[in-house]
Amino acid sequence: MSNISWGLAGIGITFFLHIFFVTVVLGLSVIIPVFEITGYLKRDDGFIRFARRLTSYLIRVDLFAGVLATWLTVFLGAYWPSLVYIATNVLFYPISLAVAGIMIAIVSMAIYWYTWDEMKRVTHIVVGLFMTAGALMVAFGMNSILALMDYPFGVKVITSSGLTFFLSNGLNPLANPIFIPLALYTWFISITLASFIVLTFAFVKLKRDFTDEFHKTLRISRTMALMFSFLSLATIAWTFLEFHSYSQYIYLQMSGRGFLTVSMILAVVVAVISVLSLSEDAGYYAAPAGAVTSYVLLMFFEITSNVSRYPYLIITNSTGIPVSTLVNPLFNIPTIIPIGGMIILVLMLLTFLMTLYIAFFVFPVDRRNKNVA
Repeated sequence: MSNISWGLAGIGITFFLHIFFVTVVLGLSVIIPVFEITGYLKRDDGFIRFARRLTSYLIRVDLFAGVLATWLTVFLGAYWPSLVYIATNVLFYPISLAVAGIMIAIVSMAIYWYTWDEMKRVTHIVVGLFMTAGALMVAFGMNSILALMDYPFGVKVITSSGLTFFLSNGLNPLANPIFIPLALYTWFISITLASFIVLTFAFVKLKRDFTDEFHKTLRISRTMALMFSFLSLATIAWTFLEFHSYSQYIYLQMSGRGFLTVSMILAVVVAVISVLSLSEDAGYYAAPAGAVTSYVLLMFFEITSNVSRYPYLIITNSTGIPVSTLVNPLFNIPTIIPIGGMIILVLMLLTFLMTLYIAFFVFPVDRRNKNVA
């Protein structure tokens, strides 16, 4: 395999693993404060206990998401330095927003978890809102890279002496017409997936242990799954419309191969399942079905929209900039290095899944419960 093949394989596998975990982190970062705020307003400790339980899971998932983010950065720096340059130069402001979001999210998440019942409830809720804002900022800023690859708004491409240079043309990359619908879709599908996961968790716990803590949370999880599944449907349709207008190559590839149709069908199915989850009888089965279907939609759209760029990495309407133009030309990385990297990645994933099983089912975390005004 060539540098290009290994580079695409490395960044692809890492990205698709990373995107799932950060999606769950984003969704839980939004949902958890909603439960705590509800518990505070209703003076109901059941919602607060449930939020605390979800936070313990959020912390563990975020740890692995962070490891994969570092892994992804290494692959980008090794194989695609030109793409990294574009991201840090032309996309300086949105990427800076994402980096600021990472710092805010990590710090506030740690404070949020370790200060449960150690500070006043209102103060703790404010910390949780910072955690939410940080997670949203990360997804918002990082989507500017994908939007640029779909439609290089704000980029000036110059070819001289056989070299390709990428410079800013003075336009604000945040005004990229593909950027806003893509970022909103990422937000909404993340919250949808997490809502279905939380709803499934509540149903399973409720079946084993009928307590108010789990029963009362069903309504909020159902409402969020319903609302954000329809928002996901609307924004993915909006994204495809922008592809049609500004990124003809991707649009034709996705529509010609049936990817667009399948994505829309999956989005509609997720919305229908969210309606079925409102039923007391069907809800128990609709919740896991919604989680699986929304995950399939998330990954299917991510994979097909990226695969549809090939053999280009950055699309310019009906053509694009080839992958070979952006791959690192200065050295040939020995094959054993990416193979070793892939093996380590698989071992990390297996270790993480084993850790999750032990943490969630063998030794679940139950924090002390104190009453703090």
